[in-house]
Amino acid sequence: MPRYQKLINECDSKPAKNAGQQEQQQHCYQQQPKGTPNVGYHLYLYRQQLSQKNVEYMRLSKAKYFITDTLLAKTVRNLKGYSADELKTVNHQIVFRHKLRRQIQRLRKLRSLGIKNANPKMESTEL
Repeated sequence: MPRYQKLINECDSKPAKNAGQQEQQQHCYQQQPKGTPNVGYHLYLYRQQLSQKNVEYMRLSKAKYFITDTLLAKTVRNLKGYSADELKTVNHQIVFRHKLRRQIQRLRKLRSLGIKNANPKMESTEL
């Protein structure tokens, strides 16, 4: 996890060298399209949802998916320097992302069937 923490904070730790670069490298969060929250904000929302009594599972799953997807995208850029153990970890996280995607699809299907805020750990009734 320390590597992910570095990736999250990498744009804050890079100071601009001169005034020309400083204008080009305005705050990293401003480079994102407007309306797209960053990873830190999604972590904040995820923690807020966990602290509530009535948890919205769809919102939690979407936040987890966004966080995982963003961190994996940053990690995949630098795969050359990774050891075999770190590559296994990345592979597990890719599998986790696919499970989250299936879970979100299942929650959407349950919502369309009229089951609001279904627990994703609920057993399936499929035969």
